[in-house]
Amino acid sequence: MFLDEATIEVRGGHGGRGCVGFRREKYIPFGGPNGGNGARGGDVYVVCDENTDTLSDFLSRKKFEAPKGGFGLGKNCNGKDGEDLMLRVPPGTLVTQVITDGKGTEKLVALGDLSEHGEMMLIAHGGRGGFGNAHFKSSVRQTPDFAELGEPGEQLRIKLELKLVADIGIIGYPSVGKSTLISVISSAKPKIADYPFTTLVPNLGVVTVDDRNYVVCDIPGLIEGASEGKGLGHEFLRHIERCGALVHVLDVSRCLREGEEPDAELLINDYKAIRKELSAYSPTLAEKRELVILNKTDLVDHDPKKLESALKKAKIAVVTSISCATMRGVDDLKKSLLKVVLEERAKRVAIPVDDASASPGEGKVIPVLRPHLTSERMGAYRIGRATDGSIVISGKRIVQFTVMTDFGNDEGERRFLDVLDRIGLKKAIKKLRTDDAIKVYIGSVRVDSYL
Repeated sequence: MFLDEATIEVRGGHGGRGCVGFRREKYIPFGGPNGGNGARGGDVYVVCDENTDTLSDFLSRKKFEAPKGGFGLGKNCNGKDGEDLMLRVPPGTLVTQVITDGKGTEKLVALGDLSEHGEMMLIAHGGRGGFGNAHFKSSVRQTPDFAELGEPGEQLRIKLELKLVADIGIIGYPSVGKSTLISVISSAKPKIADYPFTTLVPNLGVVTVDDRNYVVCDIPGLIEGASEGKGLGHEFLRHIERCGALVHVLDVSRCLREGEEPDAELLINDYKAIRKELSAYSPTLAEKRELVILNKTDLVDHDPKKLESALKKAKIAVVTSISCATMRGVDDLKKSLLKVVLEERAKRVAIPVDDASASPGEGKVIPVLRPHLTSERMGAYRIGRATDGSIVISGKRIVQFTVMTDFGNDEGERRFLDVLDRIGLKKAIKKLRTDDAIKVYIGSVRVDSYL
């Protein structure tokens, strides 16, 4: 099943909790703490795979979570890191993050664009593993009997949008012969019938000319109002944006009148109607290089050159007239398209990618740019008020520290309060908390019962 849009939830793996352990050996009465650290959870990557041509893998399953990190063990043994999760998508997939505000309004933030095989993006980080009790031993705290919990993995909602990557996109009204054209110039086998909208999904085909290959895409038929959602065009106009150039097919049989010369005005109106829809959908499409061809010339008794001249007077440059049924002009068209493809490929500017990024060894890692809202320091926090009057503290490091604190352990709780006291947060909360009934949250963890 062809699927070109999917919204899913991804989550990095939870970090493993640290171990509380003590060395216990014969004749060694004071072995000391030896609890190992928990391991990090797996990261979630989106990987561009040319062997995939649809997003159908995300049709029935909507939630993806990387494996968790292993727990720390005794004898100073650390846990095993969680494996990274690879979500494979076709070339031409745009990845955006879906952010929902307090009013339920959704906003899309672009994260990246995958167009070449092997490219990958780190979408969700795995959580850090918690320290074992051996990490906290010191001259002051010689026998710590607490350890940290694992940090939850990063969670976000993303939208995958496939825009097929092709050198040539074939566009036009329904039933003008687009599917027939791609079937005769490539090995593609699309559905062909004598009624409109036989093509319900885009078809890709590879054309070979003089030992050179290029990819063509048959876009489902467009009609007037396609940019507003009429017909099938609104769903598939996005695929035209990724095509290097366009082939606009006009059906000469539409302008036949018995006993009269073909009326070029009908073709001109068809051409202008499609061009209007492309411009309305995206200004980028209006600027894309375009070649116009006349198809089904075998049905016209008159010389197609007269139609070409009439179209040129209307400032419509016709490349050639062809007949897919008789193969007239098809070979010349394939060679003309190859020249255009090579010229358009030369115009593309390669974007350098940092190969030295942390990679699981599968390909280039595309950096995902995200704003640094807060510092990594424990003392970099903000205090605010929620709508219900409760106190909410935010800050990357303080929230991470709170989430990883084991409040079921008395010594772990005392460490938490000691840190809050040293960074001045405990004193700041007391100033704002005029009533003991006021709730206090650090991130999503309620902590007023421990203050």
